[in-house]
Amino acid sequence: MVDQSKKILLAAMLCAGLLAYSPAQAQTQDQNKPQKTTWTLQECVEYGLQNNLLLKQSGLNRELAFINAKQARNNVLPSVNASTSYSFNSGLNNDPTTGVLVNSNTRTNNIQLNANVPIFNGFQLHNSIKQTYLNYQASLSDLEKTQNDVLLNIVSQYLEIILSDELLEAAKLQLASSKDQAARTQKLFQAGSVAENNVFEINSQIATDEVSIINAQNRRDIAAVNLMQLLDLQNLPDFKVVKPDIKDPDEDVIAFDADNVFDVAQQRMPEIKAADLRAKSALVGIRVSQGALMPQLSLGANFNTAHFNLLTDRVVDPGPEVTTIQTIGYVDGGEKYPVKTAITRRQPVTEDYTYFTQLQDNRGIGVFLNLSIPVFNGFSARNGVLRSKINHKNAVLNTEITRNQLRQTIQQSYADAVAAQKRFSAMKKQLESFQLTFRNAEIRFNNGVLNSTDYNVARNNFTRAQLDLIQAKYEYTFRLKVLDFYQGKKITF
Repeated sequence: MVDQSKKILLAAMLCAGLLAYSPAQAQTQDQNKPQKTTWTLQECVEYGLQNNLLLKQSGLNRELAFINAKQARNNVLPSVNASTSYSFNSGLNNDPTTGVLVNSNTRTNNIQLNANVPIFNGFQLHNSIKQTYLNYQASLSDLEKTQNDVLLNIVSQYLEIILSDELLEAAKLQLASSKDQAARTQKLFQAGSVAENNVFEINSQIATDEVSIINAQNRRDIAAVNLMQLLDLQNLPDFKVVKPDIKDPDEDVIAFDADNVFDVAQQRMPEIKAADLRAKSALVGIRVSQGALMPQLSLGANFNTAHFNLLTDRVVDPGPEVTTIQTIGYVDGGEKYPVKTAITRRQPVTEDYTYFTQLQDNRGIGVFLNLSIPVFNGFSARNGVLRSKINHKNAVLNTEITRNQLRQTIQQSYADAVAAQKRFSAMKKQLESFQLTFRNAEIRFNNGVLNSTDYNVARNNFTRAQLDLIQAKYEYTFRLKVLDFYQGKKITF
């Protein structure tokens, strides 16, 4: 009975957990912590372009540029500002009803509304709109440039992992071969065919091969960490990549030259577009600064009202006429015979002067034109124009520098690709020669007619040729993919 109750309680807790853990939460966690460990190049590129931190930062810069462009357009709209103040005074103050100084406590509430619209400001607003829009377009190109950099870095580290895996496999094969050779050498030594020094040297070679495995594994781990950082991935100890089918360099022919690649690249590379846009922006900036030398004209209006606590009543009607008889003097200066007259006056009708009624009655409206003519301002406006011209010259030079850097990168990649292709062909022939030499040395060593030193020399030459061939292959592959990328081709294997 107790076990049955535990089962029911466990089932209830499990159901509650499933209800609390919504599919949306599960999807969010899966997105934040991908369980995938084996990645293709396409998957790395797609994930990196969505999650790379540099790309996110470049996206924020683009948003800032968009806000600046939007604000430049909004600057042509009128500016409206409202203000209010409340003051309390105690002592001698002007009575607003009579203008007489009285000892009293006064409270005043002032309300103001101001509006201003620019009419002419030397075309600064118009040119600022053009300049900020050009800067926004340049920020879009900057974002595309960052995407390209991330893409090439992902491809580079992806190939580095594959290269490191091949170097690691080659090192493991060499270690296995050394262990086999060590076993044979031990048997030959026990049979008296070789000296004990041969055993020592082959054991030393085993230690060297183990170090090579450690170095290759470390190189692979560093490349994996670099790629995971580009993808903003964490806690993936089993991170692996899918090895594509990469052809040997001597099976391809480079059918283009560096100048052809550059002619295509300068038309489509975002860094060139961004540099050209910033040069245009700097040119418009000259006209913006020149606007400070021209008169500025604006139209303004204001509205104000106030409330005074001493204005408690107001007359709403003159009231009826009331005639009264009043004594105006006496005959002969005595008080026995008074002189009287009839005086007619109106008895005004008043009411409480409320807060909102007083605000309504105290309204004031004004409209004005402001004209500002620059006469002398310490040459700040003229120096601003000179700075803008220098900025434009600097931006023009930057476009040339950017083009030269692109040309240099393409020429370097092309030269490296051609050199790697030639090196691969030469090393392939060299490897065949070293392989024959090593096999012959191995047979002679096993027969006891070759010392261990000469055997190790032949073996190390063969091993080094293998590693050099692998590195030349991947160096050629990466440089060729870079050249394809600059020509607008998709990077695939």
